[in-house]
This record gives sequence, C-alpha cells and structure tokens, in this order.
Amino acid sequence: MVKEIYDVFLSHSHEDASFVEKLAEQLEDQSKLKPWLDKWVVVPGGSFQQAITKGLEDAKSCAVFLGNKAASGWFEKEYEVALNRQAQDKSFRVIPVLLPGADPKTINLFLQMNDWVDFRDEAKFDYAMHRFISGIKGVAPGRWKQPEPEGR
Repeated sequence: MVKEIYDVFLSHSHEDASFVEKLAEQLEDQSKLKPWLDKWVVVPGGSFQQAITKGLEDAKSCAVFLGNKAASGWFEKEYEVALNRQAQDKSFRVIPVLLPGADPKTINLFLQMNDWVDFRDEAKFDYAMHRFISGIKGVAPGRWKQPEPEGR
C-alpha cells in the first residue's frame, strides 16, 4: 500500500468547517498543496479516530484553526497530539491560524509559543494566505508584495 503524504493536516472545530474547506480548496487548486481535511479523507462508516491518527502521522505540518469558540473535544485532542509530535520532531510545524472572531488571549499556552497566521481581517486575506502557505512549506514568508490587480 502506498503511504499518502499530506502537506498539512487541517484541525478545526465544526463551527469553522466551511471557512476551512474554502482554504483547503485554495491550497489544493492554486498552490498545488495536499491538505488533509476530515470531510475529504474519512471514509463513511470508517473509524474517525484512526483516520485522524493516520492523517497526523502522514502530514508534514498541522494547521490549528481557532475561531470564536474555545477548543474542545476531538479538535482539542488533535492539536495536543500535533504539539506532542512537534516536541519530538522539530521539522513538524504546528501553525495556529486565527479566524474571524478569534481572541489571541484565549489561545492554548503551548500554541502561543508558535508564530500564528491571522485571517481575522478580510482586507488582509491575501497576506494571511501568503503567510499560511509559507508556514505549510516551512519557508520564511519574505517581503510581502501586494498582488497586481487583474487586467494590468
């Protein structure tokens, strides 16, 4: 059996699923990255917990999406496992991602130690996406250049 390798495991609460799926589509379609998204990977009738475990093992990084609700349940367990893996494997990146409504003061203390990506301001979406992709790839974002408007 061929082992799937994902560029990023997308950890999120159910409340943020539609926003996260739109980002996953952009990662795949525009940046040619391979995200692990539960909705796309977990086989109906299969073990959700086993799929999560395998996804985290097979990913090069993990994005933890933080919205306006405190993390709990399986979402909280996912990022705890990711942080544990990061402690053992320095090349594995855990990227906190602030979504609209997120309060940085409520972020888990261990997640606070990692530089985050901020999607709270819609006007800065392109910049946040640039930083997000840089984090997934494990490269410095460099100087930001605003994209040229279409038609120029």
